[in-house]
Amino acid sequence: MYPTILSVLSVLLIASALSAQSVPVQDRAANGISFARQGNLVDAEKELRAAVSEAPSVAIYRAQLGSILGLQGKWNDALESFQKAVQLAPENLDFRRETAAVQWQVGLMPGAENNLHYVLEKRPGDPGALLLLGLVKERTGDYADAAQLLDSQFESVAAQPERTVALFHSLVETGQADKVAKIVDVLKLHTNDQSWAGTASRCTQLAITSGDLQTAEALFSLIPTDDSVRPATGFQLAKVLYNRAQVSRAKDLLLQLKSQGIENADVETLLGNCLESERQPEQAIAAYRRAIEADPSHLDRYEDLISLLLYLRRTADALVVVKQALAIAPNDSRAWVWKGNVDLYRNAYEDAMGSYTHAVQLDNGNPDALFGVAGAYYVTGQTEAAISDCKAGISRFPGDVRFYVSYAEMLLASPDALRLHAEAKDLLEKALKIAPQSAQAHYLLGQIALQEGKLKEAEEDLLRSLASDPDRSKTHFALSRVYRRMERSDQAAKEFAIYEKLKEREESGGTTPVLNLENQ
Repeated sequence: MYPTILSVLSVLLIASALSAQSVPVQDRAANGISFARQGNLVDAEKELRAAVSEAPSVAIYRAQLGSILGLQGKWNDALESFQKAVQLAPENLDFRRETAAVQWQVGLMPGAENNLHYVLEKRPGDPGALLLLGLVKERTGDYADAAQLLDSQFESVAAQPERTVALFHSLVETGQADKVAKIVDVLKLHTNDQSWAGTASRCTQLAITSGDLQTAEALFSLIPTDDSVRPATGFQLAKVLYNRAQVSRAKDLLLQLKSQGIENADVETLLGNCLESERQPEQAIAAYRRAIEADPSHLDRYEDLISLLLYLRRTADALVVVKQALAIAPNDSRAWVWKGNVDLYRNAYEDAMGSYTHAVQLDNGNPDALFGVAGAYYVTGQTEAAISDCKAGISRFPGDVRFYVSYAEMLLASPDALRLHAEAKDLLEKALKIAPQSAQAHYLLGQIALQEGKLKEAEEDLLRSLASDPDRSKTHFALSRVYRRMERSDQAAKEFAIYEKLKEREESGGTTPVLNLENQ
């Protein structure tokens, strides 16, 4: 929509200004304006083109034609008409402002800004020029100036959706939360206004992108349930909430979407992630299964379910799902890696090596496949081969923390572990630079510190490990040892009790492979 008030049509047609022109030409122009006011833009264009043809040196006819063309979305033709009007009457500020409006519309920001600065030099407080300059600044990414300019014309901005979005964008980009609330109030007033349809969803997406999740949630509630973009916007918001560790809010939003009939594989997968984070494994498994049912040909749908089943030591169930994945993608390296993982959990080491090796053959650029081969070597006692593959993994995939951590774990399990502490610590510190929350890296550093008698350091690393993965029995056991040596008997007893409970659960589900295959 035209971002100015189109004063050319209503103000510039003044009979006295045309006294030098013939009456027929004036009549053609007057007819054009009359047709425009009736909404008949096609005939308005015809009449004004005729007026321009008969009086090509009259700037106002060209400006009026430009306005009519702009109202029809014929922006290039409109720009040509306005530019000719400016050439004929370079001092006319209205013509320059309208030219800038069209330049803004077609993306010619430098030209628009030049024209607006010219207007403001001659008429510093010109409302239309200030408004337009704010829109130009928002489009070019100068959000601070855009916010100031647009806010100075707030009433005009709040009267039109496009302008409101521009001001909202500028405010969230510059972190002016106190002023953002005004935009939310404007949008509330237009909740049922069809001419503002889509405005709330656009602002919601801008708030999500800027990280202002509180505003995003408030705006999302304003999006009508029949808005076609609501499901995608709601899912996007839920995903960002989940990634920002706002798991409960993400889950509630997903359940709200489901209650409104929005059910698909993406929603179910993210809901499963939320439920898994809240330690509701059975509900998470159900959600992952629904995701697979909704989109059975998409291989990625199977991964979360297989990983969770393995975490719960439900290897038989995991194997069933792996076979389903292999049935739809027998030549996909990822499916064979998952089979290798299941084989390891089943202590079927020969099968695991075969699965991982086949995965490498299918895709030698898959780090999971190479890591799996290293794991299979290690659990079968072929430590040198396992270390060799870890070194290869570090070289080929330097951003993959698992190769550093597993290499360090192998060094610490060797007969010369004490002598290799420095090398292992170096590997683990490199791992933490890549993944500061790595539970296994912190656990191993805690073990090294414990063995070296650095009890405070050991406590800190083990607590960091538990912050990332509180259900690791071995970490609670190590922490209980630290507390015993620190003579903090109550805390030691508490950690040992947690260890026993978790250990019992682990043992009831099956044997854990020696090399940790979960996220490290």
